[in-house]
Amino acid sequence: LPAAPLGGVPDGWLPVAVVGAHLTGMPLNHELTGPGGVRLAETTTAPGYRLYALPGTVPPKPGLIHDPAFAGPGIAVEVWALPAAAFGAFVARIPAPLGIGKLTLADGSRVSGFLCEGHAVTGAREITGFGGWRGYLSARV
Repeated sequence: LPAAPLGGVPDGWLPVAVVGAHLTGMPLNHELTGPGGVRLAETTTAPGYRLYALPGTVPPKPGLIHDPAFAGPGIAVEVWALPAAAFGAFVARIPAPLGIGKLTLADGSRVSGFLCEGHAVTGAREITGFGGWRGYLSARV
């Protein structure tokens, strides 16, 4: 799918940033494409985010944690748009410890996106250095 500029959110639709199993080509991407979701952009978060491989998740998922004191490289994300009703249904299916909060992107804009509860990364492998979920998965092979 071609990526449109982030400003291209259709009226009545809501943007959501995804970092793991919902990325294009990943096992849960159908949850975005099924209700007609449109990929708007590939970008990164602002510095200040860490990424962890969450143990025991099926399919495997990362956890994104906001750490304002961390001057990291930013984490690769895709920004999608969903119709408002589909957005609500999408969010309702997200299992703990994941949830939707506000992410700051590299350009300074803020968008709803996946975040992880802090307790869930205790003992999890930090994978921030891979730059994102795809980088981590390709390094594991």
